[in-house]
Order: sequence, then C-alpha cells, then structure tokens
Amino acid sequence: MTSKERVRLAFEHKEADRVPVGEMHIMPHVSSEILGREAITGEGRMYYQMAQLVSQGRRDEFVQRIADDSLELVSTVGHDLILTELDPSRDPAYKVTEISETGWTEVDKETGHWRRFVYEQDKEMTMEIDSTEKQEGISGVVAHLEALEKSGFRIDSSCFDSTREVCRKAKEELFCMAKIPNLIPSGRSWYTFFMELAITEPDLTKRLCDAYTKYALEAAKGYVECGVDGVMIATDWAMNTGPLFPPSFIEEYMIPQVNAVADYCHQHDVVVMKHSDGNIMPIADLFFGMRIDAYQSIEPYAGMNLGEIKKKYGDKITLMGNVDCGRTLPFGTKEEIIEETKECIKQGAPGGGYILSSSNTISYPISADAMLTMVETVRKHGIYPISIK
Repeated sequence: MTSKERVRLAFEHKEADRVPVGEMHIMPHVSSEILGREAITGEGRMYYQMAQLVSQGRRDEFVQRIADDSLELVSTVGHDLILTELDPSRDPAYKVTEISETGWTEVDKETGHWRRFVYEQDKEMTMEIDSTEKQEGISGVVAHLEALEKSGFRIDSSCFDSTREVCRKAKEELFCMAKIPNLIPSGRSWYTFFMELAITEPDLTKRLCDAYTKYALEAAKGYVECGVDGVMIATDWAMNTGPLFPPSFIEEYMIPQVNAVADYCHQHDVVVMKHSDGNIMPIADLFFGMRIDAYQSIEPYAGMNLGEIKKKYGDKITLMGNVDCGRTLPFGTKEEIIEETKECIKQGAPGGGYILSSSNTISYPISADAMLTMVETVRKHGIYPISIK
C-alpha cells in the first residue's frame, strides 16, 4: 500500500494496513540533523533562509532546495504526507532590506508598505514585530486592504513552483497537502489591533475577511492546478484557555471563510484540513460543523482530549495529532514518548479516520531522535487491526 492510499483511507474513515503518520512542519534543526547537511524545511529559520536567498537574488535556489529537502526528509523519515506552501514570486513585489543575523525588513516596491521581522537563532523563531499597519493604525490597515483589492488577489504562477515540483515527483506515492494563507492577519504585528477592529469597525473587518478569503481561494485554485490531494487551513482560532474570538464573530466571519475554501476544494476532489492550536471545545459544535474533512493539532497542553473528540466527532472528521509537542516530545524520556504515542494510537486509530502526528509541529527543542521514536512506534504498534490494550 502506498502512503497516498494509506492517507486517503484515513479520510474515508477506513482502516489501512497501518496508521498513517506525518507532520505539518519539521523545523530545520531536525531536518538538518536527519539529512546530515543544512536543510530548508518547516518555518522559523526557513523564513530567515528565504529572506537571505531572496535578498541575494537566489530565489530559484531557495525554491528548489525547499522542494528537494522536504521530499528527501519525508522519504528518509517514512512519513505518508508532505506539506507545501506558497513560494516567494520569481519577481517579488517586495525587496528585502536591513538583513542581519537578527532579522530583516520587507518593503513593498509599489506601495512602500513595510514589515520588520526578528529572527531568534537559538529558538529557530521568526516573527513580524512591526509594520506600516501597526504604526499607522486604521489608515495603514485601509491602505493594506486597498492594495489587496487593487491587486485583484492575483497570485503569480511562480509562487506554486515548489508545490508543482513536489506533486510532479511524489504525487503517485505521497499524499500532497498545501497550506492555505491565513484567513485573518494571524501572525502579523497588528493582529491584536485587528481584534480591536473586530469590535469597533465591523464594516472594515468584513472587507478584510472578504479580501483574505478571495486571496485564499486564489491560492486554492493554484494548488488544485498543481494536483494536490488536500489543503490545510492553518489559521489559529484558540489559545490554551479557549477561543481567541467570541463565538458570534467566529460564526459570522470565520466559518464562512473556511466553508468557501472547502466548497471550492470539494468541487475538485481535494480534501480540507483545519489546524488550530489551543482549546476549541467551547466552540466544538461550530468548529466540527464546518464543511471540513479533518482537524489537526488537538493540543493536550490546552486540555484537548483525543479520545473524547474521536467519540463525539470522529465519525465525520478525520483527526491528526496529538503526541504532545510542548512537553512529551521535547522533554520526555524515550519510554514516555513511546507510551504516549501508543495511547494516541489506542484512542484515535480504531475504525480509521486518524493520522498520527505531533500536537502541532516538530519545533525547537524537539530532537530528531524524539521524532523518529514516535514514527518507529507507529510502525510497530499502529498495525491494523489495533491490538493495543
């Protein structure tokens, strides 16, 4: 049975030969150790590597390396699915300036809008810390929105180069999944201001959500043309204590976004997975009532219980998770990782509809050995029918 067949059966809620396994992201410190050379995968340092190479006029090299490294990594580890995302355009709309060991700035060539990023090498973390929108408030957000609308939400074909390459090389064997751009400004330096706008400026908020949805649909269209098997909507909806937004806001603004992407993808036989960190249980009926096919993360540290979710929603939603990437994988013993992985298999795997992964990503300070221990445990104990007691 191929990896693709194995994952497809999970989406059909059927038992395969064994439980499929994969990850949303594997950070470069792990991929580099496994491949024995500097690798470009995941997030964090990958974004810094991208900024470096783009600023040096080596964009094509970056795109080829992220495709090749991701494919080699997944093959070496034995994962069943691979995830891609949008590349920088071959003719990027921005220029990289002020790049140093601790960060860089991106400046839009047409509008002059800028974004400042900080890079923490020891933790492999990259984040946007400042921007035109953050400094200028509503006027900056309006200018950002108007630039999006003026662009017609077009995404250059070259932004799909690595996805196209991955699908070309691996589509017959691996389940290829692509990441949809954030449907709200999650991760942007002005994200908390957006939360204020959601209350004080409903019309502007609606325009923003509509614009982000149209951009996401353009991404989905490009991915479908590449031949992906699924897409992942990765915008976080919750923190450890519960949802980031009131249920009324989620229902009015955010669920229609997800359903719009899902409806388009389903027309082309492409499945949709929704990721979210945190505790989504206060909105579980809304969340699992969306037209999605799968849910990834199921964060134990936030109180999410795989077994309970499987019993209540597992008949219609494929689940992907949830070995604890905040505690067990980075700090647990080998025996603890094995036992938690076995417990996840026991709770999530019977009857199909389950893909094993970490509860988010393989990030700092998780080691390569910890991730490989988890994968080896799936190969040993995830054979159908499940016999773990």
